[in-house]
Amino acid sequence: MSNKHLNVQNQSQPSVFKWGSATHVGNVRTSNQDKYGITSNLMVVADGMGGHNGGEVAAEIAVTTLTSSSRLQSISEFAYLVQKAHGLIKVRAQENINLDGMGTTLCALSEIDTQETSQRIGAVNVGDSRIYLFTNNVLHQISIDHSLVQELVDSGKISEIEAQSHPHRNVITRSLGHQPIVEVDAWEIELIIGDRYLLCSDGLTNEISDAEIAEILSIKADPQQAADQLIQSTLENEGQDNVTVIVVDVIAGKEKRNSSNIQFDVQTLSPKEDKLFTEGKTPNAFKSLIEKITKSRTT
Repeated sequence: MSNKHLNVQNQSQPSVFKWGSATHVGNVRTSNQDKYGITSNLMVVADGMGGHNGGEVAAEIAVTTLTSSSRLQSISEFAYLVQKAHGLIKVRAQENINLDGMGTTLCALSEIDTQETSQRIGAVNVGDSRIYLFTNNVLHQISIDHSLVQELVDSGKISEIEAQSHPHRNVITRSLGHQPIVEVDAWEIELIIGDRYLLCSDGLTNEISDAEIAEILSIKADPQQAADQLIQSTLENEGQDNVTVIVVDVIAGKEKRNSSNIQFDVQTLSPKEDKLFTEGKTPNAFKSLIEKITKSRTT
């Protein structure tokens, strides 16, 4: 696939991950408010909101904040970086009236460098950008959309099929920069050789189905080719929104899972005092992270 209309970021390959990435403005819009970033051990996608300038600025702050970090040692540290980005976006908006109301979704994946013998992957999410795991030819959605239609589905008021065409399907309930404080969903997952992860903005999932995504991930062995094909399929399906994808293959870690059941335990983390983040008091900010909810999903 030609890269003429793609912003593909090339980085030296790490020892744990191999990846491919691509972004596109879509068939209708004139600017791309999606941003993504990749380091040797961390990948992040942000989908900005708040007008042409504001959305781009918010997404750029989020990506820059996460990719400027060194190796992460805990999932709480990962969540703290998201909280830090949230605070920085709010401060920037307060400094410039033209940026008032800007915000961004965010999803990210990173190796967690713990003292334990088993290696782990950390995942974080705010908003409706998504994280998937593709393993043994089965696609699993890890992240849970923070959106109005997801709340309606969870409460049983509408079905999954109805959600796909709901008039308010783009209304999100959680984002960086908008609320006084933001809760961060976080997961720790086993690092298994052969697993494939997908990070994407909603420009992908609003246009092609999970079944189509799974088919592309199964056919395209090279992660860059898979990323390019996901973008191409979205455009061919009249994709109107900006669309961004990162396909991540695990090339080092454990040979297999401890259990055949794939379970995702989500921790929803929130700061007790948002001002700790905006003032940059890192030690206290770490202490202020508290676990609000822990729940399991088995797929």
